[in-house]
Amino acid sequence: MESLIAIFVILFLIGAIGFLKPSKKMKSLSRVRMSAVKEGFKIGSTNELRKKFKNWNPQVAIYQIKNSSEFKNLHYLRIENKLELYEPISFKYEKKFQMIEEKIYKLPPSVLEIIFYQSNIAIVWNEMHGIEELLKIKEAVLEI
Repeated sequence: MESLIAIFVILFLIGAIGFLKPSKKMKSLSRVRMSAVKEGFKIGSTNELRKKFKNWNPQVAIYQIKNSSEFKNLHYLRIENKLELYEPISFKYEKKFQMIEEKIYKLPPSVLEIIFYQSNIAIVWNEMHGIEELLKIKEAVLEI
């Protein structure tokens, strides 16, 4: 009987220690996030920011980077595999619209939504695509 209790305690300890070990998914996400911070991204958001995104869900992440472009207050949303201007609709009638549209189309398909603010650009994307995809996103955003 004592040996049965000892085996049970040992199995419990092994299970608890195994539970604390990070999974492969968590290790890859931590590598992506570490690279993102090194590339100048800020990861995470506030509840207010999450409410502004239409495609946000717990499986995707919001990354922010400094807005060095001349564009402010633009919101693009992925609709049927294409980023479409969500607001302000009046921007479609400006001369710069065609130029920014061409640059927005260069963003990888993992970008679900992008909002240009005065000081930063917030991007919703699927982190599971990895570091290479993140670098493509950064390159495309910096061209805008």
